[in-house]
Formats: sequence, structure tokens, C-alpha cells
Amino acid sequence: MPNAAPFIAPPWKRVIAGAVDGVLFLLLFTVAIAAVMSVVGDLWGPGLFAVGAATYVVYHVAFFLVLEDATPGLRALNMRIVSTTAGGSLSLAKMLVRSAFRPVMLYAFAQVVYLVHPFFAAEPMLVAPLLVELAMMFTLPSRQTLSDLVARTLVVNVPPPQPHRAPAGPMYSPSDAEFGLPPGGRK
Repeated sequence: MPNAAPFIAPPWKRVIAGAVDGVLFLLLFTVAIAAVMSVVGDLWGPGLFAVGAATYVVYHVAFFLVLEDATPGLRALNMRIVSTTAGGSLSLAKMLVRSAFRPVMLYAFAQVVYLVHPFFAAEPMLVAPLLVELAMMFTLPSRQTLSDLVARTLVVNVPPPQPHRAPAGPMYSPSDAEFGLPPGGRK
């Protein structure tokens, strides 16, 4: 992408879009947990995380496909995700990488915390990687998070729709008979 700086979405818009997507994801996650528990029974620990990670990936990839590289939160605030390598729409591979990176990162971080302190609850520590991503979004000139850097994506503003404009001159040629005589008569 030659120069995306004027189009990069501001962090405050991304935070609001993330909050909208967070609420929608939690609703979907609740439905997914209820569905899995009705089949499996009790769900605890790694199984709960696996359902959450799968729901997170499905939520994002499904909306990227349906809403043309955006989630409901991004779409509501006129933003979308573009590829930094191709400058256009995301490939399915980029969608999967961007969507799966955050759950994989959180799982890996929790495993490291557990290895260092086996009797320490890792769940409260999962806020740390998310705060790092938030700090990156507010401080980097490209406004990219770790997910964006790994997937080579960028969140940009969608330009507002342009109003219809009339043409500058007549839209007919002398051979167009349906418009009658050209201005100034026949020559």
C-alpha cells in the first residue's frame, strides 16, 4: 500500500467498534456454551477456552466474509480491514490468521504463566497481552496491533459515499438520434 496514513482509522473508533463486537461476541459465546453444554454436559477449563476461541474465530471470519472485511462494529463506524501486501480485500488465509492470532496468543501466554507459577491463577493475567495490543494501537503510527502485524492487515476508514453528480457536458454524440437535433442545429 503506497501511503495509507490519511486513511488509517483512529484508535478511539477502533475501541468503540471493539466494544460493539465484544458485546455481540459475548452473546454468541453464551449461545455456543449453552449448545455445547446441552450435548456434552459440564464444560470446564480447556474445553471452555476451546469453545470461546472457536466462537471468536467463527464470529470474525463469518462477518469478514459477509460484511466485506468488516465486523458489525467496524461497519457501524465506517471502517474495514485491508491487506497491507495487496492493498485490497483479505484472503481467507489472512482472515483466519488475524482471527485466530489473539486466542492463540492468550492461550500461549496463559501456559507460560502457569509454567512459571503453577498455583497462580492465569486468568487475571490475560489482560496484559490485550493491554499491550491496545498500547500498540495508540502509539504506533500505523495503529496496528499484534494481530494486524502478524496478518499484515490495516484498519482503515471507509470513504463516505459520493453524491451523484451531473456530467460536465452533454452525454450524447451527433449520431444519437433519440436526443433530437444537437444544440445549435445541424451542420
